[in-house]
Amino acid sequence: MELLINKLNVESFSIILLGISFLISYFMIPKLIGVIRFKKLMDDPNVRSSHINKTPTLAGLVFFVSMIICLFIIRYFDSMDISLNIIVGLTILLIIGLKDDLVVISVKAKVTSQLFAITFILLNQDVHFNNFHGFLGITEIPLILTISLSYLYMMFIINAYNLIDGIDGLAAMLGIIIFSIFALLFYKIELNFYFLLSITSIGFLVAFLRYNLSKNNKIFMGDTGSMIVGFLIGILTLRFLALDIAQLESINVLPQNIFVVTLSVLFFPAIDVIRVIIIRLINNTGAFSPDRRHLHHVFIDKGLPHIRASLTISASSIFAFSIIYLANTFLSYKWLMVLFLFNTFITYYLLILLDTDPIMRVHRKKVKSFIPKGIYKLEFRIRKGVIIFLKKVFYKDLL
Repeated sequence: MELLINKLNVESFSIILLGISFLISYFMIPKLIGVIRFKKLMDDPNVRSSHINKTPTLAGLVFFVSMIICLFIIRYFDSMDISLNIIVGLTILLIIGLKDDLVVISVKAKVTSQLFAITFILLNQDVHFNNFHGFLGITEIPLILTISLSYLYMMFIINAYNLIDGIDGLAAMLGIIIFSIFALLFYKIELNFYFLLSITSIGFLVAFLRYNLSKNNKIFMGDTGSMIVGFLIGILTLRFLALDIAQLESINVLPQNIFVVTLSVLFFPAIDVIRVIIIRLINNTGAFSPDRRHLHHVFIDKGLPHIRASLTISASSIFAFSIIYLANTFLSYKWLMVLFLFNTFITYYLLILLDTDPIMRVHRKKVKSFIPKGIYKLEFRIRKGVIIFLKKVFYKDLL
């Protein structure tokens, strides 16, 4: 294996690795679906589900197998020996995820297991970031703060990704986009291990997407899959934050802007979860109470097909990242944060114009009294025009 790697450049090797990851998942998933159906381990729909039929789940088991095999291959690029840490963390999440998918576990047990898995990653110094590069006026930070923030980041990413896995195709599409962005960035910096880790993840998600969108051979990612993918995204995020100034400049990222750029990579999972929590707090329903207020639920409840809802949200994520990445080279972090917030507002404004939830109408009326009459009238005309345009051109199926 080592001789083969030495003969191939990283580009050729990445194509081979992508194929291996894809083929493992592509041929394993139908076998898994057959076993799940035979053992009657399928997911039963409930009031929050976006499907009406019993459907096989546990695709995360295939993700795990694919990643373990590919980690064995790419360990030759692992100069910091973090592969073993990743394997241990993935194994913990696999066990707890399988149990949660099959019998459901408590939130406390799930959170404890996630913290345990993250601990093994943080034992490796390669993912430690110790400098804010001037963001918020902060430069170097102590190790205890690094570790604390790393736990928070990874817990947030794992659970945010888990929460957006609500309709066919969405989690896989967003995962492919995020891993593709990281793959391009790590490739330019020549961090080949993390580049190939991203490529492996793209391979099994593309294979999964084919079955997740299937009508006759459908399978869900399940908590096992979403936690594994979120965990891998969290690792890549921490390694990206740990880049030094020279590496950041080589990918055209101003060091002080690294946190805003990172947030833009995770645009939809991060912002949608924050949005939903705010809405729940406004309605006094509890920040973590399950409901159907996620944007993908809004689209589906209005009659938009899963595939078009997923493509719309994915396109908005690509747009949001592109704007922030291009602007970061000439804006300070303060103005980039303003642009990010504006970008978020405009994106969500366009996406939720068709949300006619009665509770949200009440809150919009409350806000109306604080807006100058002229501005409100202008906004109303724009909103009406955009709704008509969206319904006629893109969303003819919407109710």
